[in-house]
Amino acid sequence: MKKFCKVTAFLILTFSLWTNLQAQENALESVRAELQHMTEIEQQAFITGDCEKVISLMDDNITFFANGRKAPSKMMIQNFCENIPRPFEKPSSNNSEYYALTENSGYVIRIIEFSNDEVVYKKEIVTKIWKKDESGWKIKHLHSTVKVIVQ
Repeated sequence: MKKFCKVTAFLILTFSLWTNLQAQENALESVRAELQHMTEIEQQAFITGDCEKVISLMDDNITFFANGRKAPSKMMIQNFCENIPRPFEKPSSNNSEYYALTENSGYVIRIIEFSNDEVVYKKEIVTKIWKKDESGWKIKHLHSTVKVIVQ
């Protein structure tokens, strides 16, 4: 009887842990989907020049680095958004990967390549760390590095 109780307790514990892990995995998958959706909104706003929308998705205390240089404020980001020439050059490759850290945080890595005759001449890597609070998802950190490849 003791052995039966131990086996039963072990099975219940194992099932409980497995169920908990499944629930956590489902929650993180939901976060990945939310990050993808928020990133698409932010990218579309940037492409169309809706800089107010872009800025509204950034935390007031965002840290932003462009090619290793820290931007002093969101106003610099807004100024950049408003003054960059549009329409943008069409990339040959544009891939994003979404990583959930917790139910309220995650990050996105986007790699954009530009090539002609299959030779890459410019590559941009953008990392955004997102955090969710009572007002929704906000970008807490943004790092963009552009590498021009001389041929």
